Amino acid sequence: MDIINLSKSCVKCAKCVPSCTIYQIHRDESTSPRGFVDLLALCAKGDLKLDKNLKNIFETCFLCTTCTTQCPQNIDTATMIIKSRIAIARKYGISWYKKAYFFLLRHRKIMDFAFSLTHFIAPCAFKSDDDRLRSRFALSKFGKRTIFPFAKKSFLNKYKNYRFSPRHCEDSARIQSNSNTKDSPKDSKDSSDSPKKVAIFIGCLSNYNYTEVGDSLIHILERLNIKAVIPKQECCAAPAYFTGDIKSVVHLIKKNIALFEGFWAEIDAMIIPEATCAAMIMVDWKHALELSDEAEKSAWIARLERLLPKIYMASDYLYRHTNLRDLLKDSPKMRESITYHDPCHAKKVLGIHKEPRDLLGANYEIIEMSECDRCCGFGGVTMQSQKYGFAFGAGSAKAQNIAKSGANIVSAECSACRMQLNNAMDNNGVNTRFKHPLELIAKALE
Repeated sequence: MDIINLSKSCVKCAKCVPSCTIYQIHRDESTSPRGFVDLLALCAKGDLKLDKNLKNIFETCFLCTTCTTQCPQNIDTATMIIKSRIAIARKYGISWYKKAYFFLLRHRKIMDFAFSLTHFIAPCAFKSDDDRLRSRFALSKFGKRTIFPFAKKSFLNKYKNYRFSPRHCEDSARIQSNSNTKDSPKDSKDSSDSPKKVAIFIGCLSNYNYTEVGDSLIHILERLNIKAVIPKQECCAAPAYFTGDIKSVVHLIKKNIALFEGFWAEIDAMIIPEATCAAMIMVDWKHALELSDEAEKSAWIARLERLLPKIYMASDYLYRHTNLRDLLKDSPKMRESITYHDPCHAKKVLGIHKEPRDLLGANYEIIEMSECDRCCGFGGVTMQSQKYGFAFGAGSAKAQNIAKSGANIVSAECSACRMQLNNAMDNNGVNTRFKHPLELIAKALE
């Protein structure tokens, strides 16, 4: 990525500034998109040193990509920021608690144990309330915090019987290896009239915290007579990517690609019920490999690109490749009204926003909130810890928009948004409940 030349494309029109998530709550030109671009270019030229002041500035970006959608030149400021965070991590290191978290992401079995243990000890500090845990005491000057719940048993462990057998994966890997010279992995799938077979990539938050998302997806696929398989998988690496831990990111990308290739020839698609994970795999894995020092990055990018035609965000696949809409039309109307929040990674990165609304609108009343695609303010690990004040401010504005809609439920195909919005609504006295669109669709199909 040539930051210097990209910065020259910026015409300083300021179209990106008013909708920038950080600028809306922290009106400083240095932390606006065009401010970021200028500073990144000066840093790349060597006119500015990457000191702690610049580190602090570059870490205030929410990576929501709103600026890119507004930019006449489509400047990818978010990926430029990621490149700076990789340099920051190399120069200043990564905080101990982030290192510990990313270690867990790289070691699934240890993470299984850690999150299961937390299920039992969390009630000491947090009170359970439906799909959230609320702290029993103030954790900062911003008061109490709401976080995600911890499942006693992860989704992947709960559905072990849905996995491919090791022998099956070996056979499939040989088929995939033989098909790698073809234009698309879809060519290797038998075109018989056998039922569709779909793999689920669940994502860490739906695996450990909001397991009802996966339960709902399996119920929907069963109603559609689609065989669900839940293969072995690792974290998509999004938390490490947003922090700049490129070593952990590349490790997880390579591990996942190798795992996917072991069953790819036997499935019609792999669907992901999480916007952040879907965007990470479908868009940012390639960016990460390009930004890395991986010696064989070209080969890994080629392997990734052979997989991409079969990868979908869940609502997009269900909307375009199944008869779910017909099933929903035959299901009863529900009493609840819904306002839909567009996750940044769904609408702004993947262009998915109409699909979940159309599916939900068959059985629920949809009430659009003001600024439905305004970033909720989750922002990643750094924003939720060192810069929580910014996340708090962005979330509060979104919570007020939800309240003004008057809907009973707010929905979004993203569990990071779910945790952020639950916290924002609790802190702003908003009683609207959050439900993932797959939970609502599954309920309508009961």
